[in-house]
Amino acid sequence: MPDSKCVIPLESNPEIFNSLAHKIGLSPVLEFNDVFSITDPQLLAFLPQPVMALVMLFPLTESYEQYRKQEDAKGGHDSSKVIWFKQTIRNGCGLYALLHAMANLPREFIIEDSMVNKLLLSQLSSESSVEEKAKLVESLEQNIQLDDNYGNQGQTTAPDATESVEFHFITYVKGSDGHLYELDGRRTGPVDLGECDETHILSDPKLVEKIQFYMNNTDEAQRNHFALMALGACM
Repeated sequence: MPDSKCVIPLESNPEIFNSLAHKIGLSPVLEFNDVFSITDPQLLAFLPQPVMALVMLFPLTESYEQYRKQEDAKGGHDSSKVIWFKQTIRNGCGLYALLHAMANLPREFIIEDSMVNKLLLSQLSSESSVEEKAKLVESLEQNIQLDDNYGNQGQTTAPDATESVEFHFITYVKGSDGHLYELDGRRTGPVDLGECDETHILSDPKLVEKIQFYMNNTDEAQRNHFALMALGACM
């Protein structure tokens, strides 16, 4: 599926994610916050409980790309218990990560008369194909106008929309089957990480182990280039 367009990548910044999320329809009772540790109890205690979704920015390395292709070649991705979107907007992974978090929330956290509900969520059904869902996201982005409204809001100079970006956003959520999922628009479908008995997903050791796996398999020079944001109740 070819890319539909290129956009300026979003910065991993809670202010930007919150501004975009609330504009398109996230309830004002929820917000994104930075996560400074996944293992330190004192730092985790500052996060709202429960964490309903986790967004991670990480470096795209040669070893990761090999891992991704090997895992996707195994197949077996089931999209029936979680909402997943194929990324067709180049450099748009921040938007897809945000939509993966919002789309898998209980519907009471999405404003009914909102852009994301009218243009995307209300249009989805169990029969929607990957291509149909991708077109809905593209239509939503055209209404958002990422470049004009969010492309240059970060604290660092934004790259050009056509540049190759070496960082990528993915999202972790709990599906309707109670399983923990990794949602990445560059994959061939959602990745089922197994049953999650925790309401607070950061309490699930499988999530911590998966993030640690990515960090451990990243080049030494890139290990400080991870960023995490948790979606939960406003603090």
